[in-house]
Amino acid sequence: MLHNNMPGQDEKHFQNELQNLMRLKHQNIVGFVGYCCETQREHVQYDGRIVIAERTSRALCFEYLQNGSLHRYLEDEFHGFDWLTRYKIIKGTCEGLKYLHVDLKEPILHLDLKPDNILLDENMLPKLADFGLSKLFSEEQTRVTQSYIGTRGYLPPEYIENNVISKKFDIFSLGVVMLKVIAGRNGRSNSAEMTSKEFINLVHGNWRKRLQDTLTGSPLEAYCQQVKTCIEIALKCVEIKRHKRPNIVDICYKLNETETIIAKRFSQVEKWEKMTMQFQEYVENTDRIVAGLLEVFEESCYSMGTSIIERIKVSRQRSLLQHDDSDDEEYYEEDDDV
Repeated sequence: MLHNNMPGQDEKHFQNELQNLMRLKHQNIVGFVGYCCETQREHVQYDGRIVIAERTSRALCFEYLQNGSLHRYLEDEFHGFDWLTRYKIIKGTCEGLKYLHVDLKEPILHLDLKPDNILLDENMLPKLADFGLSKLFSEEQTRVTQSYIGTRGYLPPEYIENNVISKKFDIFSLGVVMLKVIAGRNGRSNSAEMTSKEFINLVHGNWRKRLQDTLTGSPLEAYCQQVKTCIEIALKCVEIKRHKRPNIVDICYKLNETETIIAKRFSQVEKWEKMTMQFQEYVENTDRIVAGLLEVFEESCYSMGTSIIERIKVSRQRSLLQHDDSDDEEYYEEDDDV
C-alpha cells in the first residue's frame, strides 16, 4: 500500500499510525510486516517559478495471503464453499472486528469492511485488511466527519445522510458481508426485495437442501439452526436505525451458542453410536457364547448318544450270549435223556 504526499499527514502522525498497526496482533487481522518512508527533492513549478519541493513516499507491507480476497469466492447457496467454510469465514470476520472494537485499549473502527478487504489464508481463515480508512476511537460513541469514507453498498444510512460514524458503521458493513457470504453476491439486494421472514425462509430452505446431502437427524437440524441464526444476525446488522443493530460482542455470543448446540448434538450422536457398537459387540459375544454352548451341547449329545448305543450293543451281546448258553444246556439235557 503506497502513499504519495499524504495530505495533512506529517511524520509524527505517520509514526503514530504505524504504532497502531504494529500493535494489532490477532489471527483474524492481517499481520503488519514493515514499512518504508522515503523523501526525495525535485523541481516543480509553483506560482510561475521553479522551486525545489520534497516528495515523500510511504509504503506499508503486510503478510501475503495466497487465497486472495473473499470477493472472488462469493457464490449462492448451491455453489461454491460448503456451509462449514462459510461459517468459518463469518466467525473469523466477527472475531477480527470484535478485536478492533472491544479487545483493544483504544478501539479502532475499520470503516471499509467488505469482501475485498477480507483476505483468506491457505486454510481459508479470514483476516481483515486495509486499514487505510480506519480511525481510533476512545470512549466517544459517535462522530461526524466531513471526509468521504467507505464503499457504496456497505455504508449505513446515518453516514449517507448525516456523515455520522460509530461502531454501528462497521456492524452495518458486517451485515452486508454476511448476507453475501450466506446467499451470494446478490444476497444483500435480494434481502431488500422481500420481507425478512420471506428471505429467511428462502435462504434457510436452500441451505437445508444442500446440507441434507451430507447430514441427517439431529446434526442436520443443528446446522440448519446455525444457518438461520446467521441470517437473522445479518438482517439485524443492516437495520436502518443504528440503535437496533447488535454489537459485536452479542453477535459473537450468539455464534458461539450455535457451536455449543452443534457440539452437544454430535456428542449425543457419538454416545448413541458408541452404545450401538457396544450393543453389537454384546450381541456378537452372545452369539459366540451361544454357538459355543451349542457346540458343547452337540458334542455332549453325541457322546451321550454314542455311550447309549455302546451300552445297547453290549447289552444285546450279553443277551445273545445268554440265549446261546441256554440253547446249549437244553441240548445237553436231551443227550442225557437218550
